[in-house]
Amino acid sequence: MTASDGVTAAARVRSVLRAAGPRRGGPERNLATGLLAATPSVIYVGEAVLGPRAVEPVLTTLGAALAAVCAVLLFAGARRAVGLLQMPSAVIGCGSIVLLDLGTGNAGVTGLLYFYLPVLFAAVHLRIPGVVAVTAAALAGEAVVALSLLPAGDAALDLAFVGSTLTLMAAALARAGVAQDRLVGRLRRLADVDPLTGLATRRILDDAVQRAVDRDAAETALVLIDVDWFKEINDTYGHAVGDDALTHIAATLCERCRAVDVVARLGGDELAVLMPGCSFDIAVARAKDFVEAVRARPLTLPDGRVVPVSISAGAAHAPSQAHTARDLYTSADAALYAAKRARRAP
Repeated sequence: MTASDGVTAAARVRSVLRAAGPRRGGPERNLATGLLAATPSVIYVGEAVLGPRAVEPVLTTLGAALAAVCAVLLFAGARRAVGLLQMPSAVIGCGSIVLLDLGTGNAGVTGLLYFYLPVLFAAVHLRIPGVVAVTAAALAGEAVVALSLLPAGDAALDLAFVGSTLTLMAAALARAGVAQDRLVGRLRRLADVDPLTGLATRRILDDAVQRAVDRDAAETALVLIDVDWFKEINDTYGHAVGDDALTHIAATLCERCRAVDVVARLGGDELAVLMPGCSFDIAVARAKDFVEAVRARPLTLPDGRVVPVSISAGAAHAPSQAHTARDLYTSADAALYAAKRARRAP
């Protein structure tokens, strides 16, 4: 096998582990990681040390060692963004439970119920392939324990009961997790997009501005925009027409912007355009173009009335005028108010 083949194989393994990895991070996953990592140790103490059964030292020692490996992998995976070790460590946890159950001779329902922990962990925190892999490992482990220590009839009965409930639990929790992830994704999309204009929200713009100014060598321009006499539009035509005016202006701005530009609504009648890779002169020219384009396209109402609309715009540039996101906003805001004063001067 060549070096490139090895790299390709490693990439495939990482891809598989990522597909079976955690759906999301957070303190709740780290808590579940700790509980799962501690479970084999609890089994070892409860069954091997305190239990009345005869203990097989080799198997219990191997089970405890495997439990230690599981714990190390789980905690290491919890500290990594991709969590590649989460699914394998849960499978290893199933193996440690098998050894500890065999070592202590515990093939009853209590011994088989220990397999619920890794499956519960997987169903709550891993993606569907990970849930399937860990559930399959738990079912296989249950079969090994039951068939090794129980008569065939009793083993089949216990496996049918515990295995079916374990599978149903995993399926129900995994399905609920998928539905929750879809809901979270929808909420995040709603938080990223202004529902009225379809523009990006202030949160998205702030993130983009911060990333832009962090790249000191890259030129970035920010244009802040206010709708002129917006209150008068609302008072004269109603708030519904005011909303239509905002949507109309947003569409006009988007038509004049590049794919790399970020067009956002800051709130009310305040809009903004972040323009990566623009010099200050180009930013000023584009701001003037925005003003002229909006003025040239009045809003036509369904009843045929025409509502004139106009905007004021102020441009700022980084790094020539600002080295932080706050300074860039401040400079653009000052330019905007200078433009508004100039428009309203007699």
